[in-house]
Amino acid sequence: MPAWYDHDLWKVYAGWLSPAWASPREDFDAARWIEKLGKAGFRTAIVHTKHHDGVCFYPSEFRSSQPPRDYFGEVVREARTRSMRVVAYYSTIFDTWSADVHPEWACRERDGSITELTWPPFPVGACCHNNPGYRDFLFGQLDEIQKRYRTDGFWMDGLDYTGFPSRGCWCHFCQERYRNERGGSLVDQPMDDDLRLWQRDGFYELFREIRSIASDGSSAQQVEPVVVFNNAGANLELGYERIDELCTHNSQEAHTPFTKSLMSRLLATQKRPFEIYSPVSDVVFSWTPRTSEALTLEAAIVTAHGGTCLPGLDITPSGYIPHTQLEQCATVSTFLREREQFLHDAKPLYDVGLLLPKESWKDERGTWAVALLKHHVPFALLPLQTTDFTPYKVIVVADGFRLSSEQIVALERYVEDGGSVLIERDAAGLDCNGGRCRLSGLLGVESLGRTGFETHYVARSAPQLAADIPDAPVRSDGEAWRVTPTSAVALARYAYPVARYSRDHWIWREPNPPRRSVSTDAAVTVNGSGAGRAAYVACLVCSDDRPQQRMMNRLGVNLVRWLAGEPAIDVTAPPGVEAVLTRQEDRWIVHLLNHDVAASGRWGDTIPEAVGVIVRLNENRLGTLTHAWTIPDGAAVKTIRKDGWISARLLRVGVSASIAFES
Repeated sequence: MPAWYDHDLWKVYAGWLSPAWASPREDFDAARWIEKLGKAGFRTAIVHTKHHDGVCFYPSEFRSSQPPRDYFGEVVREARTRSMRVVAYYSTIFDTWSADVHPEWACRERDGSITELTWPPFPVGACCHNNPGYRDFLFGQLDEIQKRYRTDGFWMDGLDYTGFPSRGCWCHFCQERYRNERGGSLVDQPMDDDLRLWQRDGFYELFREIRSIASDGSSAQQVEPVVVFNNAGANLELGYERIDELCTHNSQEAHTPFTKSLMSRLLATQKRPFEIYSPVSDVVFSWTPRTSEALTLEAAIVTAHGGTCLPGLDITPSGYIPHTQLEQCATVSTFLREREQFLHDAKPLYDVGLLLPKESWKDERGTWAVALLKHHVPFALLPLQTTDFTPYKVIVVADGFRLSSEQIVALERYVEDGGSVLIERDAAGLDCNGGRCRLSGLLGVESLGRTGFETHYVARSAPQLAADIPDAPVRSDGEAWRVTPTSAVALARYAYPVARYSRDHWIWREPNPPRRSVSTDAAVTVNGSGAGRAAYVACLVCSDDRPQQRMMNRLGVNLVRWLAGEPAIDVTAPPGVEAVLTRQEDRWIVHLLNHDVAASGRWGDTIPEAVGVIVRLNENRLGTLTHAWTIPDGAAVKTIRKDGWISARLLRVGVSASIAFES
C-alpha cells in the first residue's frame, strides 16, 4: 500500500471542467494553482486529464483535436517544484466525445441501439471496453500520460462496473467475446449472477491492465503509485470484491455527514485504507457554498472512522479557483493537522454489524443505521457478501436484505458459537410457498402467514425491550407476519387495530387505534441456539423516522443492546451527536461529532452546541484507564470511577470534540 497517500488526511480533487465552448481559459495559471493549493494545506492533488465529456487537458496523439496548452503537464511541473504529488484523474467508460466521433465504440442495447445515459439535462456517451478500438485508445492514453508525466498514479472514474452498464452492453464485440468464452447468445442471456460474473471478469482484466500501466511509468518521486477507481469498496455485486483488491485503497463518494458516516463504517470493516470524496459546495459543481463548520464536521467524521478526505474544488471553466473555497479548505486542514497524530492507525470499535439492502445504504429517512447512530450504538455497515461475522457481538439483518445460502450457514455457525443475530420481517424469508424456511430452525418460529393489517401495535413487551418506552402499544406501519414459536420465546405480542383500515373502517386520517386486548400472536421472539441467540421481529422496526415510528425504532435499539450485552461506551449526548470510539496504541479515543451543525448551520448562524456531555467507558471491556485529556490541547479532564466505569464530562461540543483515555 502507498503509505504516503493513505497517511495524507487532506488531499484535493481539482475538479476542472472546461469544455471547448467555455474557452478562453484566461484564469489558468499552474504556478498560482499549486501555490494556492499548498496554502490550503494540500500535499496531494488529483488533477483531470480527461473527464466524462471526453475533453483532454493535455495534447494526446490519440485525439485529432488538441488543447491550446498542456494544462495537465504545467500543473505537474509546478507541483514537482513544491514537492506536491499529482495523481492523474481519467474517465474510462464515460466519454461523450469518443462516443460521438466513434459511434462504433459506443455501448449498445439488446436491440442494437446506442446506449445513452442521461444525467439531466444532457446524455453522456458510454464506450465499451470490449471494443478493440476504444480499448486501444484507453490504454494508449493512459500509457502516454504515465510515460510522459511520470505521475504518482491513476484515479479512475466512470469505471462503474456495479452501476453501468446496469442493463449490460450488447455490442458486437461483447457478443463475440461471450460466445467465445461461454458459448451461446449474449442477447438471450438473462441479467443473472452468471452474466454479472462474466461482466466482472471483463472489468477485472481491464483494471489489471490499468494497474500494470500505472506501475510501468515510474513516479518522479520514486513512490508506489496510487491505483483506485471511484466507488472502490462498495462490493455491491457478487464477486466484484476481486476488482477492489486490485486497488491500492478504497474510495467512495458521500455528500452529507450521515452518508459520510455510513460509507466510512462500510469501508472501515474491510481493513483497507480508504478515502471519502465530497464536493466543497453543496453538491458536485453546484457553485453553492457550504459553511466551513459543515466541511470541518464531515472531515472529522471520516477521519474518526479511520479514513482520509478528498474534497472536490469547483474550478471555473476559465481556470479560476474560488478563494472562498481555498480559505475554507485551509481552515479544515488546520483542524486535521492539529489532530493528525491521534487519527493515524486508530481502529474504530463496532459492536454491531448491519446488513442493509444496497438501496438503503444512503437512506437518511429512518433506516436501522439512522436509529443506531442516533442512539449511540457502535455499528458497522457490512458489505453485501459478508460471511465473516465473528468481529461483532450482534448482527442485524434489515428488512429487504436477501441472505445467500452461504450467509445463512455462516449465521447459524456464528450463533452456535455465541453470537447474536436479529432478523427483521421479510429478511427471514418466511414466504416459502408452503415449504419449510431455512431460517425457521435458527429463529425457532414457524410462519402462520401475513396478519392482514397495514399497521400494527406491539404490546406486552419484555422489560428489557420497553424499559424506557411508555407503557402503551408501540406503532409499526407496513405489512407484517404472524408466527408461532416452536422453540423461541415471545418477547412482545401484537395488539391489532380495532379493524382493518378501509373506506368502511377508518378514523379520519391515521390508522385505526389498537384493541384493548393483546393477541396471542408473537411480534418479537428470541431463540437460544447453541451458545448464542437469534431474535426475530415480525413487523417493521425501522421504516422511517416519523414521530409516530420513533418508539418502535427505540424498541429495536433496546433489543440490539440487550443482545449485545455489556457495552463499551455510553454517552449522554443528544441524538444529533455521533459518538465514535477508537483504539490507538495504549489509549482509547472518543470522538463526538455534532451533525446538528450541518442540519441547522448556515452562513452567519450561531453553531448549535451540546453542553455538559458525559462520556463513560466500560473498564470491564476496555481495561483499566488511568486518566483523560482533551484533543488536541492536552488539557486534563477530571474522571470519576464507579461500578467498573470511568466517566468524564465535556463542557461543550461545538463542531466536534475528542477526548483520550490512557490505558
